[in-house]
Amino acid sequence: MGEIVHFVGRDELTAQENLDSFISHAKANFPFINVIWEDNSWDISTFIIGRAQGKTKKIAHFKSLRDESGNKSTVQIPFEVDFLPFAKSTFSEVMRRLRLAEFKRHLYALQAIEQALIDCKRRPCITQLTPIVLDKAADLLKARFTDAWATARVLERIVTEVVNPARLTPNLLEWKSPIGYKAPVRNDRVATKESEKAVARLPPLESILALAEIHHTSNHVSDKLTTAFVSLAMYAPSRSAEILSLPVDCIRSADTKEGPIMGIAWAPAKGAGAMTKFAASDEFEAVVEKTVNYLVDLGAPARKAAGWYTANPAKLYLPPGTEHLRNQPITLYEAAIILGKTTPIQGSHAPRYALVKREDRTTDKSRMGPESQQARWVALYEFESLENFVLAKLPDAFPILDGHTGLKWHEALWVLPENILRPNAEPLLHVPSPLSTNQFNNQLGANPGGVTIFSRNGKVNSDGSPIAITTHDFRHLLNTLAQSKHLSESLIAFWSGRKSVKQNEWYDHLPQEAFIEAYLKLGANERPLVIEGHLEAKVDSIAIAHGLTREQALKIELGATHRTRYGICRHDHALTPCPKDKDCVNCGEHTFTKGDKRHHDEAEFQFKLHEKAVRDAKSAHERGEPGASRWLNLHIPKLERWQLVLNKLNDPAIPDGAFITLPPPENSQSKAGLAQAVRIINQDVHSPAPFVASADVDSDADEKLLLDMGFF
Repeated sequence: MGEIVHFVGRDELTAQENLDSFISHAKANFPFINVIWEDNSWDISTFIIGRAQGKTKKIAHFKSLRDESGNKSTVQIPFEVDFLPFAKSTFSEVMRRLRLAEFKRHLYALQAIEQALIDCKRRPCITQLTPIVLDKAADLLKARFTDAWATARVLERIVTEVVNPARLTPNLLEWKSPIGYKAPVRNDRVATKESEKAVARLPPLESILALAEIHHTSNHVSDKLTTAFVSLAMYAPSRSAEILSLPVDCIRSADTKEGPIMGIAWAPAKGAGAMTKFAASDEFEAVVEKTVNYLVDLGAPARKAAGWYTANPAKLYLPPGTEHLRNQPITLYEAAIILGKTTPIQGSHAPRYALVKREDRTTDKSRMGPESQQARWVALYEFESLENFVLAKLPDAFPILDGHTGLKWHEALWVLPENILRPNAEPLLHVPSPLSTNQFNNQLGANPGGVTIFSRNGKVNSDGSPIAITTHDFRHLLNTLAQSKHLSESLIAFWSGRKSVKQNEWYDHLPQEAFIEAYLKLGANERPLVIEGHLEAKVDSIAIAHGLTREQALKIELGATHRTRYGICRHDHALTPCPKDKDCVNCGEHTFTKGDKRHHDEAEFQFKLHEKAVRDAKSAHERGEPGASRWLNLHIPKLERWQLVLNKLNDPAIPDGAFITLPPPENSQSKAGLAQAVRIINQDVHSPAPFVASADVDSDADEKLLLDMGFF
């Protein structure tokens, strides 16, 4: 590549003369291919191919701020004649020098300059630019954008890097943008009292549960593709473009001390180096591997066609068995086979595929297809018309799908058959098409008037409103949950859950501590918690004593949670060690979850274990074995506690998902209590007392005191 030559104006020339030279310089160094200078819309899609660009077009519109066409790809009111050549020259030079991926801010800044010149009653020519006009342009940007700092900076750079060096005004301009920088509020941060907006981008937990059920129950291709994208989005915090630019061979493995682990080769979008993101759990390894294999198989015929077009860009791909039809007249049946349609093309639908009908016909039954075997003849169509129809679907940037990595269409995981995500159209297996972020956003509810994955499966929010999330919400969710206690791992494990949410079998893979964390961390998107037993009374007591709402008191009481073998522990180990090591059933800080199969199975196991211990101890006591009464006094209370747990877990009046707590036992069996009991015994031993000849009497008294206090 040659050295980039910057235009510099001459002091001895007038501003208008320098402007004419600047425009001539821009035309002579025009960087865009297949773009006509005189057009007011420039297609620069191939100039810089973006992340997962696919079929997305990049078009620069030289339209005035007065143009009301909005985002439509038209120019109704172009820049004024005196301003238009400067705008095109500036845009051309900036793109030639900087090769910007984000170029629209320069167009916005140019719109503001032109409109400010008109509002200031000046001729709309850059030679009329003054600091007052620039102040007006900054005001226009401030009124147009919520955060105009970035675009105002571009306005400032146009002055310092284009207008002044080119001497396009009679005097050099000294101007600085009056719009200050404001640090953006990151939506992927944990919510704080100062920033309630932090949870605005977090998807409601109900939407995650709905997607998981659909993932396991729906056979609809649009549903399976959408949940496949969500599975990869939940694999690790990622941008949509990073997911959609994954290669087919993205699966990686590494050896560790615990054995091999699976990962995905990732190319970050914001300049970081390529990396491998490893699965957070064995369950997710299976889910992601299955997802990738599904996409590989589904897109295989389309990628094969894409590979053909990479090597043969001007020839139609013909699947095996149809090679003899090249450049020959074809029937509608043969056209359907070439396209990869499983159903025939109706004669009235031939224009949809741009098929041009010929005058001649064929009576060959083998060319008619099963649906036309009764016909005497069928029409023939121009092969070139079908070839042009398919080749026109390949963008100018083909075969490059991703400009960041150089990934080609036939190498991309998300290049699939045309129409594969459209529920109302049949896929064309041999016509490759990359999926886009907008398509998945529409499936997830971004298009309120359209059919979404949620509406298709009868899923709504708890208040009956439609569920609507975006592809980027999953990144915000994982970033937020990663800052809490292992919640991201729980949600990842959730994706290997059971099939039916209605049967609550997903509790086998989504521990209730995940819901507690979500309740504490996700703010307005929380899932309501149902509590039963002693915890309910304690929460009410805290709320009354401290003047809090019930929800505030519950969040305080749920401040620290972790899973145990028996259920969920709420004790904050950062403050004190556990006072009841492995005696959770006798602790008022322990919680069981109604409907959780693991909790129910453990309760049944413990009940049967203590039931047998009590039965054996009674038999031993009846036989007069020493110490048997001590075992009875130890196991009978525990048996009663586990019986109480089972009764509540089996109670149909308590809804599944409710948190069940037992009241503390009458005698608090804690290490602190044990120490106090020992001190009491020692005091009794060392205090004056009547002489007792038998040492066994003292031992029995000590034992009785400890038993009375609940120790043993």
